[in-house]
Amino acid sequence: MLASTQKIVRLSTSDVAPADRLSYWSSVVSSTLAPSTVDSADPLEFESEIAALALGQVTFSAARGSAQRSIRARPELRRTSEHCFNLVLVQSGSWQVAQGGTRGRFGAGDLIFYDTRNLLDCDLLLPWSDINLQLSEQFVRKWLPNPAWLIGRRISRDFQWGRVLSSYVAQLSPELMVQAPLPQSMLIDQIGALLALTATEIHRGRATSTPVERSLRDQVRDRIKQRCPETSLQAADIANSLNISKRTLHRALAGCGETFGAMLIQARVDVASRMLQSPLFDRVTTAEIGRRAGFSDASHFTKIVRMRTGQTPLQIRRARHS
Repeated sequence: MLASTQKIVRLSTSDVAPADRLSYWSSVVSSTLAPSTVDSADPLEFESEIAALALGQVTFSAARGSAQRSIRARPELRRTSEHCFNLVLVQSGSWQVAQGGTRGRFGAGDLIFYDTRNLLDCDLLLPWSDINLQLSEQFVRKWLPNPAWLIGRRISRDFQWGRVLSSYVAQLSPELMVQAPLPQSMLIDQIGALLALTATEIHRGRATSTPVERSLRDQVRDRIKQRCPETSLQAADIANSLNISKRTLHRALAGCGETFGAMLIQARVDVASRMLQSPLFDRVTTAEIGRRAGFSDASHFTKIVRMRTGQTPLQIRRARHS
């Protein structure tokens, strides 16, 4: 996510030689949104441009370009330092998007909601344009009881609140946010409110989870609790231990309104919290407790614990002593 500023950043492949445009655009997308690799069937004719504005917990961008494919695979996920969610409005083009074990086709007026912790394959088959709102995890969790309700779903005009959200996002260009006659905070809060209404509408429109899905969810949760201290634990590892496919695992969790990533993070936070509150670990540093709970980075551990509990690891420990 871009550093917060009131200045619109404008970047275009027309600023570099044709032979350098693909690599340049990959670096642009990686620096303004999230680490990505971009490919094109016609590199010498490739063109794209973006205007972006960062305002605290939300970054607004408007982009357009020629046909291309943008991928976030394992290497790109490892280079992602900040967990965010993206709400993308397709303004033009034909998009084929695979994320979180689901695949769909999106057209003008459709909204895509994705998690930067998930693999993403976005194939833009025609010249395209979009409005992208990159939302911090803190902002999303303030408004959405469960972000999984939207991940991997087509948010189309078939939904009453989806139509309202789509129409609203279409107006939120970086230029509008700079020149808006209303306070920016008011416009940003409206995004959260419409997201919440849309998520609730979509979730209620779905049939309740099946007994098979709930049983599988419970099995996945138990395995995650057992293995969450493994820093490299992936959904595929849990799926293999249960003799199911990774896609089946993701579908079962989605049917219960949950995601593998969220369950894994919560399991690690629970393990760390128990250690921080136990006198048996008084001589163990908070960084080491984070490592034992499965967090490979001490600063990330502190950030996640504070976000989930409202306290830093050190504050949790001190609260027990006091």
